Amino acid sequence: MRITLTWLRIDSRRRWRSLLVLALLVALATATVLAAAAGARRGQSAVERLWTGTLPATVTVLPNQPGFDWNKVRALPEVAAVSEFPVVFGYQVACCPDAGTGFPPIGDELGRTIERPFMLAGRMFDPARADEVVVTPQFVRLYHKGVGDIVTLLLASEKQANEQYDGTSGPPQGPLVKARITGVVRSPRLSIGGDGPGAKGGVQASPALWVKYKANIFGDNGQNYINALIRLKGGEAAIPAFRADLARVSGRSDIDVWKNRENFGNTVERITGYEAACLLAFALAALVAALFLVGQSVARYTSATVADLQVLQAVGMTPRQAVASATAPPLLAALALLLIVPAALLAANLLAAWPARRAARLHAGRILRTE
Repeated sequence: MRITLTWLRIDSRRRWRSLLVLALLVALATATVLAAAAGARRGQSAVERLWTGTLPATVTVLPNQPGFDWNKVRALPEVAAVSEFPVVFGYQVACCPDAGTGFPPIGDELGRTIERPFMLAGRMFDPARADEVVVTPQFVRLYHKGVGDIVTLLLASEKQANEQYDGTSGPPQGPLVKARITGVVRSPRLSIGGDGPGAKGGVQASPALWVKYKANIFGDNGQNYINALIRLKGGEAAIPAFRADLARVSGRSDIDVWKNRENFGNTVERITGYEAACLLAFALAALVAALFLVGQSVARYTSATVADLQVLQAVGMTPRQAVASATAPPLLAALALLLIVPAALLAANLLAAWPARRAARLHAGRILRTE
């Protein structure tokens, strides 16, 4: 060991430039391969991580029937949570007409027992306040409005609501609701729907908007109807049994039951899966190139060192000592791995392409608790 350390001290002083170049090659090759591989893994699991952490709705049930009795559906053994929504215009955001608003929720289930989002900033809206909303990250990026900012919600007039206003026959003429953004959220329905390809961000109003402005949202013509998001206790495996029980309690076999994973997740999952495969292929190509590039450099360095050590072998250095001394400088250069691995793992999030980052940058947020 003493002979090896002595030779390492002598050789590093004499050939420090070559060692520095070798260390840089090792660091660059390792960072490229690790960052690409980790980015592929993170991108591939992005939607799954988002889906499993937010109590997402398993199905969307659309009877499209005025006066449908949702209490019978709530009582079914497969049902864990129900969040009703009126199929109406709802509202529009004055500053951001292209932002997705969806349908206003009914009841306080949304955000609590179903579609419980990850909070990236701020807090969830108070379900008892009509003047609070949450938004998605894409909304913040495009419109430069975040937690604490005020947006104006444009509601239809009661007359427009009774005429089943859909936003195409002119601007809404009802109340203007000044609402404060209380949080930036991420969930399958909001983030993938509101922040997906071509989307302009999403805004989710509090259930109190429905309570306070029901006449402007739903009207009283008896023709509007309410559908629902439903989370099943057994997940997608419980859908067949749920369909059968739904048909039994409703007396209808033609009710549409959408699988939300297919509607909200499949497109993004296909994109992120393709991107992950491309990143993994890039990592493998970089690994092969690195083996040749770094391997040749190490071989040349070691060969030159062995030639120098032949003189010492003539005066008593053993073959084992010669091998240890010849390989010690390249091993010293390889210690750059200890410094570059953390940086490569941090860079993996940047290599995961934008759909994956938008779908589930979960390490940046915290899940909303229900206590």
